[in-house]
Amino acid sequence: MSEKITIEIPVKLAEFIDTLAKEGFFISREDFARCSIEIIAQLYGLSKTSKGGKSLLDVLIDNGKIDALPSSVEKQTSPIQKTTSSQIPPKLDSGESLSTIEMDILDLFVGGAKFEFEDALHARYTMELMKLAKAPIAREEFIAHLESLAKKGNLEKTDHSGKTVWKILESY
Repeated sequence: MSEKITIEIPVKLAEFIDTLAKEGFFISREDFARCSIEIIAQLYGLSKTSKGGKSLLDVLIDNGKIDALPSSVEKQTSPIQKTTSSQIPPKLDSGESLSTIEMDILDLFVGGAKFEFEDALHARYTMELMKLAKAPIAREEFIAHLESLAKKGNLEKTDHSGKTVWKILESY
């Protein structure tokens, strides 16, 4: 289920978005808008995408990428943080919890892709960790998390021309 949002933007911004789409960064204006909204939602702590009860702002502050927010901003955002700061991972229908790493892996599928090659998933996950100045996990550990997600019913493992492909069945 989805909602539609209609906005008016300056011509220069629309031209910039069209240029990004022509260069292949986005499929369309709508794709750019959806991606932008998702990023802003993650920044302020969208519960579905926040990790370990932290918004993207919290993660950036924790890693020294930005200074702490002024107290007036913290007060404005505190209701959002309170509703999304649960340290308990989401429960699946089977009663099993997802680890933070497993939620991060599922987030790699956000934005469209339903299938992904194992190598590409591992590379994207490693890049996300590097952006946060965190050490990457071993490939074997990453694959163990993929297998765990398959066992929990979130992913399905298939083979395509000798390469392992993972299909998302259910997010969290």
